[in-house]
Amino acid sequence: MTYGIYFDSRTPAEALRAALHAVYNVPLDLVYAGPYEALNDHAGPDPVALITPVDGPFGNEFSAGDKLHELTRTGELDLAQAICRVAHTRALLDDGSQAPDYWILVAADGSYGRVQTDPDSDELTILYALEPIAGEPDLPVEPPPDWARTW
Repeated sequence: MTYGIYFDSRTPAEALRAALHAVYNVPLDLVYAGPYEALNDHAGPDPVALITPVDGPFGNEFSAGDKLHELTRTGELDLAQAICRVAHTRALLDDGSQAPDYWILVAADGSYGRVQTDPDSDELTILYALEPIAGEPDLPVEPPPDWARTW
């Protein structure tokens, strides 16, 4: 099991760590928050999850693997929903499709749906939703093309 979630950059990494601890009781010292380049200088135990800064509106990259899954016993979408609800933030995660610019947006209330990101940007920037998302009523909706409707 791997986790690759991009949380809204307006939410401090510490708030994401605190939410993970509050919901799943993951010890704070097992969640590293900071630049990837400084990970080798981390003085605590080996982290089970990393929150590293990246450019763009979804600038908190959350990554983890089997050790986090052993602690939480939950999948990527459920974990993102729980953290978003507690930290009052949004997140993007891969929708599993072959389209590289289609993602799942999780809103602050835990609702979610597929979105289109800007293919011309190096950052994760949402253009519009591919379906209505209850927690994002102001996000414009454009239905996906026919070939993408079954994903």
